[in-house]
Amino acid sequence: MRKHSRITVLALLSFLASVSITFAQAAAPGQDLAGVWKGGGRGSNRDLILKPALKLMLPWVQAKLATTDLNADPSREIYATDPDPFLESCDPLGVPRVLLTNTPIKIVPAPSEVIMFYERSHDFREIYTDGRAHPKDLDRSWWGHSIGRWDGNALVVDTIGFNDKTWLDWSGVSHSDALHVVERYQRMDRNTMRLDITIDDPKAFTQPFTVTRTWTLKPWDIAQDICTRANEQHFEQGIVEPAITPGK
Repeated sequence: MRKHSRITVLALLSFLASVSITFAQAAAPGQDLAGVWKGGGRGSNRDLILKPALKLMLPWVQAKLATTDLNADPSREIYATDPDPFLESCDPLGVPRVLLTNTPIKIVPAPSEVIMFYERSHDFREIYTDGRAHPKDLDRSWWGHSIGRWDGNALVVDTIGFNDKTWLDWSGVSHSDALHVVERYQRMDRNTMRLDITIDDPKAFTQPFTVTRTWTLKPWDIAQDICTRANEQHFEQGIVEPAITPGK
């Protein structure tokens, strides 16, 4: 009887250990990024993509940039014929522009995917981590199709299948439907996450380029920042019109 009890206890301990190991292996990478994160830097990091992109733009991208509502120059007879699709019509921000906002994101790991919720415009993305490939017959969309893999404690996200209706950033840099974005999220310490964004679009740029942004863990939850016409007109006024000095 004692021998039987000993075998039963050992079997139970062995089972619990195997369950713990399996759970740790499945949960540890994703849980390492779980939480609410806010990007650093002033404003919406308007120059983060613009600066490297300027040297690599194909002529049609340069021409479109000059006609956006933030870059038009009346003195050179270049007028704003391409208004911001988000501020004008509440179109989705898309990737990577949503990652350059001044508002937080919430990362929620699940067994076969990672879900990212964005406070700005209250959108979300599903990033599949179950080993699937991109579909061969993708319909072009605002957010594209995202698959992810774990490289140690870093989440690498590969996204294709975009339409060409979004801007890459807040300055008006355009892209084509050949856009391919790779994001690498890596927690550097308890409160810091590094995000490397690689942009590859052979129809828009002469070569791929990578930009980096740092995120800080916050003890918040995300708010409901819904895109409405009135809200976006107020937001646009704040970033486009110069500040007015009190008393003038």
